[in-house]
Amino acid sequence: MMGINSTRKQKVHSLTGRITPQLLLDSFKAVKRNRGAAGIDKVSIKMFEANLADNLRALLRDLKNGSFEPFPLRRAYVPKNEMELRPLGIPAVRDRVAQEAVRRLLNPIFERLFHDSSYGFRQGRNCHGAIRRTLALHHQGLRVVLDADIQTFFDNLPQPVIMKAVAAEVADGNILRLVQKFLRSGVMENGVFKPTTIGTPQGGVMTPLPQKVTSLSNGR
Repeated sequence: MMGINSTRKQKVHSLTGRITPQLLLDSFKAVKRNRGAAGIDKVSIKMFEANLADNLRALLRDLKNGSFEPFPLRRAYVPKNEMELRPLGIPAVRDRVAQEAVRRLLNPIFERLFHDSSYGFRQGRNCHGAIRRTLALHHQGLRVVLDADIQTFFDNLPQPVIMKAVAAEVADGNILRLVQKFLRSGVMENGVFKPTTIGTPQGGVMTPLPQKVTSLSNGR
């Protein structure tokens, strides 16, 4: 008789059940600390907070029953260097709270999988830690540093690659659909809607997570 394969990957189920009023409240507090401008609905953090209980109650209902639909992002540009501007997509406050809640659910799942020498966009890690790690490697005798960047990589990353990497660890269909909705929310620029069918939106709360997750599928 065949035995059970104990090495089979165990995916995470029932994340939707972990979306609670307290999670949304904590997520709002994080969004408020990070400040930021209003999205295309023109609702500021202060306006959202003025009716906080009702707003979070409605958001909880929509996230739980699968009816949540994010607004398109509001396009804004920030200086990249002296010659170039970097496009950002600013989500509505309501959507930032939803993104933060999903990020808090997903982050512990993927955090344990990242390489110990990865310092980008990770809680408790920063540039100073990366410098200390680099100096430690230098003291061990390593002398070569490779500085490399793939231009607009995450702007052009196929979304099915992102979703495949997330689905490899998560089996909750509602959460997977939420991630996909965030990726495909589109952008409003000068009154014109532009779909986002490729890449990860730059500027949202969840932006770093798909980038980190995808690095796992690339073996980095």
